[in-house]
Amino acid sequence: MSVLLSSSSNQVTDRIQRFTGPQIMKLIKNRPEVYKKTSKISLVSSFLASLFLGEVAPIDVSDVCGMNLWDILSSAWDWRLLTLTAGSPHAGDMLRRKLGDVRLDGGGSMGPIAPYFIARYGFSESCQIAAFTGDNPATILSLPLRAGDAMVSLGTSTTFLMSTEKFVADPAVHFFGHPTTAGLYMFMLCYKNGGLAREKVRNELPKSEDGNPWTEFEKRVLEAPPLSQRTPEDVAKLGLYFPLPEIVPNVRAGTWRFNYQNGELKEGVEGWNLPDDDARTMVESQILSLKLRSKHLVTSPGEGLPAQPRRIYLVGGGSLSPAIARVVGDVLGGVEGVYKLDVGGNACALGGAYKAVWAVERGEGETFEELIGKRWRESEAVDKVDEGYKPEIWKKYDEILPAFEEVEKRVLAGETRNK
Repeated sequence: MSVLLSSSSNQVTDRIQRFTGPQIMKLIKNRPEVYKKTSKISLVSSFLASLFLGEVAPIDVSDVCGMNLWDILSSAWDWRLLTLTAGSPHAGDMLRRKLGDVRLDGGGSMGPIAPYFIARYGFSESCQIAAFTGDNPATILSLPLRAGDAMVSLGTSTTFLMSTEKFVADPAVHFFGHPTTAGLYMFMLCYKNGGLAREKVRNELPKSEDGNPWTEFEKRVLEAPPLSQRTPEDVAKLGLYFPLPEIVPNVRAGTWRFNYQNGELKEGVEGWNLPDDDARTMVESQILSLKLRSKHLVTSPGEGLPAQPRRIYLVGGGSLSPAIARVVGDVLGGVEGVYKLDVGGNACALGGAYKAVWAVERGEGETFEELIGKRWRESEAVDKVDEGYKPEIWKKYDEILPAFEEVEKRVLAGETRNK
């Protein structure tokens, strides 16, 4: 018997308890007879590769990092975690054998296609199977992303992906080994509330005469000044907008609004013009959360510049919004600008295709970025949608970050389970 388990890559239900290690522990505890009969444990990202190979494919070097069983820096199974999961050193060794080896090279061939596909579907005998990867690692491969570039996926949920040369352990951030490039890492921030929060605020605004449900939303976001401050003396408006219980911070569904002035933070809506003020404040809250959790992971893209992404690429339905692009540039920066990646909802599939091309066509020592970079035509794939880094506006959001962090802390402190 083989068991296929999802890794942590799911963008909506991405909580520690849903990682593969804890799920294996649950299976051992609740259904020991099933676990005893299990000969192999793999990930869903290896499923199709296993079918094409005719045998269980090795787990991918990037997706394995979402299992809570892998030592990312050492690129090896962590014996302490295996033992903890399985219940004893001996059982940990048994679990290690069920998991098998991890393919550390994201390219090359794992072997020829199984004879069944040659006989049944006419595949060539020379067809080779490259290593598959997970959805988020594949998404970061949808363009030759350089270290320091960032990708923001603006769908029902919000996901922030970035390639980096340094590893920083953080419970709010999901780190992966890079799916193709040794020595690089990728990290991911994942939120449930993205498009749902934007739609909720949009629906509370007056309807536009042109019939476009987003017209009034766009107008209010673009016309409102940063933090709703028309002058430096005005109160800054901050908030949290969660139609669903959120992952980070881990709080219940709800809406919280705060005023910040002269170093003092007060919860309430005094001075707010509702629902108009919610439009800009809600978008700012989503991007401020990205800034808060990535601030110690980004580096300066050039001499004399503060730490920020080099470029920011937007994907997903929200990437069509000029208002969101403006706020992303205002809050996160992006010294070379903010861009819309024109792949529709297919960034994950495109990244998988690029990975396959690199796997079978790479030259000796040729990196993914080098091979795909030669063939990638930026003018055909991306549009610049905002200038990005604006020093004075960026500084304003940077200075408000401690107050926004305090907003989250106060909301967390109000959670019953935290008392």
